[in-house]
Amino acid sequence: MAIKTLEVTLSPQVLAAGWYQDPATGQWYYYDEEGNRYVYVAGYLYPQVQWEPAPKVVNVRHDDTLKILVSFKYSGPAKTLKLRGCIGNLDTIWPYDFDEVLFAWSDSFTLPKTLDPTTFNKEVDILITTAIADGKSYSIYAKLEDGISFTEGKTGSVALRDAIFVVSAEPTFTDFKIEDYQKV
Repeated sequence: MAIKTLEVTLSPQVLAAGWYQDPATGQWYYYDEEGNRYVYVAGYLYPQVQWEPAPKVVNVRHDDTLKILVSFKYSGPAKTLKLRGCIGNLDTIWPYDFDEVLFAWSDSFTLPKTLDPTTFNKEVDILITTAIADGKSYSIYAKLEDGISFTEGKTGSVALRDAIFVVSAEPTFTDFKIEDYQKV
């Protein structure tokens, strides 16, 4: 069993509030003043998960472990949390959400009281099981949990599209050679 590592930084994409159109699909999106994203469908705005292309692809096999490393800044009173790591896909059916297939939590940890924004680094390990198919790409995201709400770029990451690829566990043959030959 091997541990594969992928590092994620919780940093939001900064866009001015307003309407944006995807040049590839023509789909309209709205970004509000707080950085929340909405998709425009049938005259209504629906909240949307932000997706970004993964900076790299990590190849994994069943029974490997994916380690997701995150960094974030925190200031405030001492707080006990867990980090949740998720592997899944973009749900292409409304409301365009992240379909979690595999997930895991880190052990609980306590952030100390701090008045100044302090950077923390944490990690979570996700065991790769047969719940995800081989020969396919999957996306990932991570978020802090236990008594706090999810806010992209603050308490959770954007989803990284196609961050891992599950390598097929096909049987392999090696060292095939003729040992001997003779007249019979």
